[in-house]
Amino acid sequence: MTLDPAGAALARLFAPSGEIGRLRLRLRGAVQGVGMRPFVHGLAARHGVSGFVLNDGDGVVIEAEGVDLERFVAALGAEKPPLAAIDALEREAIPATGEAGFRIVESVASKARTRVPADAATCEACLDDLFAPESRFHLYPFVNCTHCGPRYTITAQLPYDRPQTAMAGFPMCEACARDYRDPENRRFHAEPIACPACGPRLTHPVETIVAAIRAGGIVALKGIGGFHLMCDARRAAAVGELRRRKIRDAKPFAVMVANEASL
Repeated sequence: MTLDPAGAALARLFAPSGEIGRLRLRLRGAVQGVGMRPFVHGLAARHGVSGFVLNDGDGVVIEAEGVDLERFVAALGAEKPPLAAIDALEREAIPATGEAGFRIVESVASKARTRVPADAATCEACLDDLFAPESRFHLYPFVNCTHCGPRYTITAQLPYDRPQTAMAGFPMCEACARDYRDPENRRFHAEPIACPACGPRLTHPVETIVAAIRAGGIVALKGIGGFHLMCDARRAAAVGELRRRKIRDAKPFAVMVANEASL
């Protein structure tokens, strides 16, 4: 086995044209919690590759069998999910088994030497779901998919799987479970998947929270992974009280706006 940085080495030829080969590949870097397993699953289907993919404490392990392994491996780096960062790839040629189909298999627990990416802002597709009245995610604040949502702040330990996150206490409803199992769905193996029927909920209506902020109050808003202390940045008294409570006389606070037009 050899170790190569991700990049040009991904495009090397692993099996002669027309001959079935099998590779054991290991991806290292930010490769968990980024949609890597569903991405590899789709990539394998596209290239006629059989085998499996799994998470372990070191990253992602893939066993790939087929005749188009050169393009399959090259595509791992060229088309990787937007949140992924492949630091290195290890490869080993192993005997073909004649295995049919490609699977996402159960993670292997081991000492963690990989990393989980930071939480990702809600993607455009999920924003569409958020504001579409016909969507089951309509106005659901914790909408997410394999390309966005909480990652680092909900992870208790690796490998990155739902039972290892803060979502362990929220069993998926039938609709979410169906999306989670569907390779054609962008929530395929999205570990934080949730909706109003099965996921976390706000303890107070949004209208109550907004009214408190507009009245000069300070609100502690708990998301999936932590708390945000919020007040109206235009109210000097509210900002001053927040500085007093946080003992933060001069250090800037973050200012949240919907977009440039709201500045």
